[in-house]
Amino acid sequence: MSLFIFTLLFFSKNLYAIENNLRGSYNDLLYYLDELIPEKSKYYVDDANYKFVSVDNLLDYSSYSINYDKLIGDNNQTNYWCKFNDFIHKFNKEYNTIAEFEHRFIVFKHNLNEILKHNYISNFTLDVNSFSDLTQSEFHNKYIGGFIISNDNEYINFTFESCKKFKFNGTVLPDKLDWREFNAVTSVKNQGICGSCWSFSATGAIEGAYAIKTQNLISLSEQQLIDCSQLYGNNGCNGGLMDSAFKYTMFNGLCSEKEYPYASSNGQTEYYCSACSPIVNVNNCYDVQPNNQVSLKEAVSVGPVSVAIDADTQYFQSYSSGILDLPYCNTNLNHGVLIVGYGEDNGKKYWLVKNSWGDNWGEKGYFRILRTDDNNDPGICGIAIQPSLPSI
Repeated sequence: MSLFIFTLLFFSKNLYAIENNLRGSYNDLLYYLDELIPEKSKYYVDDANYKFVSVDNLLDYSSYSINYDKLIGDNNQTNYWCKFNDFIHKFNKEYNTIAEFEHRFIVFKHNLNEILKHNYISNFTLDVNSFSDLTQSEFHNKYIGGFIISNDNEYINFTFESCKKFKFNGTVLPDKLDWREFNAVTSVKNQGICGSCWSFSATGAIEGAYAIKTQNLISLSEQQLIDCSQLYGNNGCNGGLMDSAFKYTMFNGLCSEKEYPYASSNGQTEYYCSACSPIVNVNNCYDVQPNNQVSLKEAVSVGPVSVAIDADTQYFQSYSSGILDLPYCNTNLNHGVLIVGYGEDNGKKYWLVKNSWGDNWGEKGYFRILRTDDNNDPGICGIAIQPSLPSI
């Protein structure tokens, strides 16, 4: 057992208030660490295995070109604790035990080191956010996988036809478009730990199409889609398809978020469909030609477009700002998002994309990702593989 853990256990009777109510006692904990473990700077974190190790057993990191001491400060271990303390307060984190607190600090330090390494050499930036105390596998299990490639739900009604093909006309388009400037995009929402990204992507596209047609922007109900569209192939918090959500809305309509509010942020799906008064009906839906970013740009000129990406990377977990340009990103589609515009920044073309992880993530809930004018390009992280949009 490491000196760090032993000391915490030995002085546990002095830390009972911290163990019982960690949230209000982090400064106390840091004080005790300073008083009780004066040589704690000799203990570091083994990032690969998420554990404390003695400096005498520390692996040789001399081959690394990055000097963490210069990046985070001379007394780097103390600064890690300070940054973790700031993180806890900023994102209202609560840990039930000292053991969990210790583990989350180790994970946080590992993630922070990865952020520092990335920002040292890359064009877009990563930063600490609400996901920074999660391992990549935990992030995957909680926030990735809400988009399903095909419908294998045993309850699906196979009588519904697929969406129509979007007709590409080769229209001359402006160099820049942002549907937020036309009051066609609602505020950023947060799906929580429910795999309901597909519903947020779908409602965003329907909200945009309705606002463009009626000049009336209304926030629509993701919860209705989660609870009620199982017969159309969706699986609530276990994933779904935007096209299936469009099909459901064609035959059933969609109620406002105010009347049918979101209640699945904890990951629970009851599949109990409540009665409500629909205010929007989808007339039809259209699939954009896969891998054709020229056609996708024309589709975005009509309104916000639902797309899927492979977001199962550290870069999405910690994304902060800039244009994502990851040539080595996979194209295993697992997360539904919404393209709300496009543009160019310092000669680099991008898609402007709305996410559903809250406005504390990324660029106030949005991210930008590299765009091309190629008609045979799946795009970074597969963003051009499966686009679709509704019509009102």
